[in-house]
Amino acid sequence: MATLTDAVDLTVTKRHPQIGAEVRGIDLGRPLDRETLDQLNAIWMENPMLVFPGQKITDEQQIVFARNFGELEVHPSVAHRSSRNPEVYRVSNVDEQGNILPSESKEWQYLELTWLWHTDSSFREIPSKGSILHGITVPAEGGDTLFANMYEAYDALSDGTKAQIDGLSVRHSHDAVIARSAKLSARQDKGTFTELPPVEHPLVRRHPVTGRRSLFLSPHTMDGIVGMPDDKAFALLDELTRHATHERFVYRHHWHQDDVIMWDNRCTMHAVMPYDSANQRRIMHRTTIVGDERPTL
Repeated sequence: MATLTDAVDLTVTKRHPQIGAEVRGIDLGRPLDRETLDQLNAIWMENPMLVFPGQKITDEQQIVFARNFGELEVHPSVAHRSSRNPEVYRVSNVDEQGNILPSESKEWQYLELTWLWHTDSSFREIPSKGSILHGITVPAEGGDTLFANMYEAYDALSDGTKAQIDGLSVRHSHDAVIARSAKLSARQDKGTFTELPPVEHPLVRRHPVTGRRSLFLSPHTMDGIVGMPDDKAFALLDELTRHATHERFVYRHHWHQDDVIMWDNRCTMHAVMPYDSANQRRIMHRTTIVGDERPTL
């Protein structure tokens, strides 16, 4: 599929039948006019995950681009914020001095949790709108990122399952993220984090722009279902996660240097594939767009 406009010459190509499209014909390092931004936003609403290949941008240029879509979050993990630009979350196994993080360090043990399926900032009262990730240094093998379309996962559920889960609320917590790592949980010094209280979000949410319903899952932050015994709650959440991460709903992105990916956290979920983090460098810088409203059904 190709889209051409008078404002810019954008080419949009599907990467996966259910999720993922490549966008060419745009330079993210330059200011974008309103018409181009409106077109790009329309493409994003149709394709919840966009790939922009070959975007050699600075952190400052990434921040300017991201702010076209809203204000930016500052990540609760202090150690992973850029020292120059706190809006940049360093998804990196390399510190700012260029050293690979030791596997026993609390910084790596926290970052390793990105290998679990999740939705960015689901632990906030107003979860994030979207995220933009720049692949600065990518490993030769491994470290791919998986993206799941939660619209399609919801639509594919049986009517009986939809009736069962519509109206349920899930507890999300940043503390639950840390609890997913046995090594990090066992440490006295787990790192410095902005304190965030637990929140409750609907298991099924309606997108504020498209109006479509989707599953709202984030396995590394979910801490049970309100009013349901934990054993039944986690069995249901695990079943829904297995369903939502079936290959028919998932695009696997193999990174090339200076790929930029933009995704909608309101209707997607993602996870990093394992890689040799002790020997291969993987430096990704993420900007995260503040959410527009609390999730609703």
